[in-house]
Amino acid sequence: MKPLTPNEERHQESLDELRHSEAFDVLFDEQQKLWFALDEFLPLSDTKAEWADLTLGPELLSCSLRFKRISGQWRLVGSRHELAGEFSLPHFYKALIGASPRPTSDASESDRQLFSELRIIDSTPRDATGQAAFVRIQPGKDPLEIWYQDRDLYDAIANPQACVRTSLNYCDYLDALRLTKGTFGWQLLFADVTLRDTLQHRAEKLTEMLETFPTAFPAHDYTALTQRLEARL
Repeated sequence: MKPLTPNEERHQESLDELRHSEAFDVLFDEQQKLWFALDEFLPLSDTKAEWADLTLGPELLSCSLRFKRISGQWRLVGSRHELAGEFSLPHFYKALIGASPRPTSDASESDRQLFSELRIIDSTPRDATGQAAFVRIQPGKDPLEIWYQDRDLYDAIANPQACVRTSLNYCDYLDALRLTKGTFGWQLLFADVTLRDTLQHRAEKLTEMLETFPTAFPAHDYTALTQRLEARL
């Protein structure tokens, strides 16, 4: 069996933290077998000629996971806000060659262009909440952008596609996922949004996450996430 990379070990340990904590009811977890390292798929032009200028920087190549997929679904036992989460991460190359999401039928031309460049890197297939994170395929762009879709972001005028760019790159995303364990809506902490009004219920859940997780997972530092939440309230 191939040895795990340091980042793969960290994500395996993160999944084990959920499995072994009495505070969580783990409904599903999966760590599929290792596949090829991402750099073995280079150059990407061998996959698609138009990807000749698509840049996968050294940081992304180093942090990417070889698991064909790693997933988890959980509920916090006794949660006052029904705190729950799910994540489902495919191998990054499998994300790249996957289908782009579909915009709504009345999408603008710019939204159609955006969605044609997005590929799913994380989703919630079991809870079917409609939330997903995407990498944006843009030639010459390094690091690649990460976008997030959440139906609670929908606004008929301001955001009809319910999609927002985050401040994360892919490696940042993986790091934050280990802290949040896929808590629904955690990506909003890294987006230019206000967690009030229609997103108040998200704020309540994220507040409970940051009240309970430091005790449940004492090996992690949640200070930065707490500051991000406070900045959006």
